[in-house]
Amino acid sequence: MSNSFKQMTRDGSIKRTDTGMFISLDDIYVREGFNKRHDDDERTRLADDDLFNYLMAGGSVPPLEVIARDEGGVWVVEGHRRRRCYERCRDAGKPVDRIHIMPFNGNDVQRLARIMTSNNQLPLSDIEQAGVIQELHNAFNQTTSEIAKLVNKSVATVEKLLTLSTANYDVQQEVKSGAVSMDVAVDRVKEYGEKAGEVLQHDKAVAAAQGKTKVTRSAIAPELSIKNARRFVELMAEAAISDEGVFTIEGAALVEALSIIDEHKAIAESRETYRLSQPIPTTEVRGRTLYVMFDGKEIGSAIIYRGKSVTLNLGDKQIVASQSKAVAHFVKQYKLQQENNHDSQ
Repeated sequence: MSNSFKQMTRDGSIKRTDTGMFISLDDIYVREGFNKRHDDDERTRLADDDLFNYLMAGGSVPPLEVIARDEGGVWVVEGHRRRRCYERCRDAGKPVDRIHIMPFNGNDVQRLARIMTSNNQLPLSDIEQAGVIQELHNAFNQTTSEIAKLVNKSVATVEKLLTLSTANYDVQQEVKSGAVSMDVAVDRVKEYGEKAGEVLQHDKAVAAAQGKTKVTRSAIAPELSIKNARRFVELMAEAAISDEGVFTIEGAALVEALSIIDEHKAIAESRETYRLSQPIPTTEVRGRTLYVMFDGKEIGSAIIYRGKSVTLNLGDKQIVASQSKAVAHFVKQYKLQQENNHDSQ
């Protein structure tokens, strides 16, 4: 039997006031698998803690967007974190009676897209967005152009997210952890396919050797300078264009354009050589201690804390960090020490 907001108002499930519609927290349901957010990561947990403390202090938030549930009550479309934190408030002893809601107007495709377009929530991470894009593409047969309009993203971004959604688990985990940017992960998947995860491990080591905690394009390979890229566009803008769309440039302009093209080709060809030529740090776990080696020397160690995290001693304080951040920290300190030793000679 179908359910409606009008019916729930008549039977008293929903209370209407001058400020809107309100329903019992127990009548607000979460559809399993609908929300693509990963509730178990640190970023979400910290944001949830902030929202919980805000609500406990009497803060107000926008109404949850919901649809009627055939069996009674409502399904959450937008506001999963708010519902979760309302439950925490109730468990902590704060009176939580009725929750402010508003009907979501849209079909099943628009409901899924709403997860990405809401301005009232913690933005979805790249890997979480990839999950939404994948379902819109596979389950609802939406094209990348249609998805781009639904979620207010460019077609290029949607295509990257779709590629990420089908990447191997190890690649997705590197993006989820923040160790690798989505752009680099997608580039490696397109270039190396099933071996992308192995290549990313080397990329992480290269970035760590530069004192960087995240693998970005600039960390693993040189790029054509912005100045030369802009100059090439200027040269193309000055070229003659035939009715068939053929660009024609001559003389010094042609020589300059060809020079920029040659530079771009040389950079592209040297990227892999550049990547493999970088010295990389190595790690070894002995007991409950992570040891970091670089250039054949041990340059630092940290106590392993809860799985893959470590306790990092920063002199005046200790912090809990990922192993990749610890490696980057020790390499950076080592290089600074080497530079200071060189300057003092």
